[in-house]
Amino acid sequence: MENIDLETGNRSIEVVGDLEVLSSAPLNGGFTKAHRVVNLHTPEDEEGPVRDYIQGELGLSFSEVGRTVGFVTAADVANAYCADADIGGHHLKVVLTAGVGDPFDSRYHRTINIIVVTDLNLSQTAMANLFIVVTEAKTDALRELDVIKNGHRITGTPTDAVAVAVAGDRRGEEIPYSGTATEIGQTAFDRVKSGVIESLERNNGYSRNRSILSRLADRGVTRVDMFKSAMGLLVGRHDRERLRDEFNESLERFADDLNVRLLLASALHLEEELERASVSGDPGHLIADELIGIEIAEYIGGRNALFNFVRYDKEKPGVLSELPPFLDDAVGGLIAGIMTKLFAEK
Repeated sequence: MENIDLETGNRSIEVVGDLEVLSSAPLNGGFTKAHRVVNLHTPEDEEGPVRDYIQGELGLSFSEVGRTVGFVTAADVANAYCADADIGGHHLKVVLTAGVGDPFDSRYHRTINIIVVTDLNLSQTAMANLFIVVTEAKTDALRELDVIKNGHRITGTPTDAVAVAVAGDRRGEEIPYSGTATEIGQTAFDRVKSGVIESLERNNGYSRNRSILSRLADRGVTRVDMFKSAMGLLVGRHDRERLRDEFNESLERFADDLNVRLLLASALHLEEELERASVSGDPGHLIADELIGIEIAEYIGGRNALFNFVRYDKEKPGVLSELPPFLDDAVGGLIAGIMTKLFAEK
């Protein structure tokens, strides 16, 4: 893209050139002609108008800010993801920043801003197609990473924004469509999805292969919570500190076991299926949740763990009383199996 420059720094990313832009940016969003698309870092507590902030930080004149499409983000701009692709002698570039914040903080201190710039001669319809493709790719990345906010999977943050920018000196035959059935659409999808995954791994610690314990913690089930529940039905006097260390060591070991991991993951998935079935609460005819708990308990602690699981399932000490049907039995089975095995070995 001979007439388009990409400028990156610690506080901003700028695409500069003669551009036609379709965007949901807070500054000059919609379809417009622009000389600049900028993604500017902002403090988490910044509350002023976006236009004033971008103009002041970049030192733009009144006319310059009018031809600037502007994003703001609290994510680390210095860690921006950039990727290029060649499509039939033309170029496509994806530049994005991504962050989602803490899973239990009701506020969104981070956002996902995505800029796609190309010298392909995209029609306005094709630009809109590509806008959709970018959004689908972002959502697919969040699904694959199992990103949770306030107990629920998210498809984005409330402040996410996208820009599709095309070089103003359009060359070649106009391209009418750019969905994922086209080379440009599939290429953009792949680059954006990879970029969101890579950025969230770098900025928030998410990854495709993160532990099941991490995924449980995002849903409010921490190692501390599980140990407290385990101690809730323990009878007699014990060295609590030593028992905690032994419990946590066993928890880490069995959570890495492929069979336990998959059974726990199945419980996470089945909670979503239960919602589709329009079932509320934990009805008596629902036994699939208990079956998962029993399998986990017996796999870890043997036949005796079944009786321990029944106790935990009935009493539901600690965090178990706060969890939905499949998750409380899966976690209860994990606790029962570990506690049974620990005391069988003493």
